[in-house]
Amino acid sequence: MSKLKEKVKDYFKKKKTVSIVLDFLFYALILLFIIPGTRKTILPVFMRTILHPPLKKVSSAPLQKITEKDYQWSLNTPDGEQVFLGDFKQQVLFINFWATWCPPCRAEMPGIQKLYEKYGERVKFLMITAEEPGVVKSYLSKNSYTFPVYLQKYKAPAVFRTNSIPATFIVDASGGIVLSHKGASKWNSGKIEHLLDELIAQKEKR
Repeated sequence: MSKLKEKVKDYFKKKKTVSIVLDFLFYALILLFIIPGTRKTILPVFMRTILHPPLKKVSSAPLQKITEKDYQWSLNTPDGEQVFLGDFKQQVLFINFWATWCPPCRAEMPGIQKLYEKYGERVKFLMITAEEPGVVKSYLSKNSYTFPVYLQKYKAPAVFRTNSIPATFIVDASGGIVLSHKGASKWNSGKIEHLLDELIAQKEKR
């Protein structure tokens, strides 16, 4: 016990106050991540501080095209109304696959909400999850999210298929996928807003 006391005293003698505080915060953060109850809340907040826009070059040139068969893909609203991807034809789309239990998804949600508030009906937002309506409604209400959410009942078309979430796709008005990104990002960024502005301008010229 005496050796332990000596080590503790030696630690405080050698360390500056700032270093001690940083060490404490570091270990406290690790402890919070280990505890299941707090991890679900703390991790998204921590991740939010390090989010950045997609690193890949953003261009309005399509990478892939949505086919007529893809447009037949059906989704449900949380209230049970059926819609088809084709209902959003000739619109600029922001499509995001997410889940309430996914920390990276939760981390990027506030940025998506801000992007939605800025673009409103000029960009159609399709926030897609495979969860139960009650779970989704509760999560949206708790966090005051107002972007449109759709429930996935059937396998997504191949152009949108992904093994991980979050996954985001930006589509131009002609059905061309101009951005495909896996992982959380800061979507309310100048880089993404510039791309959306360009796609909206292209749509208005058609």
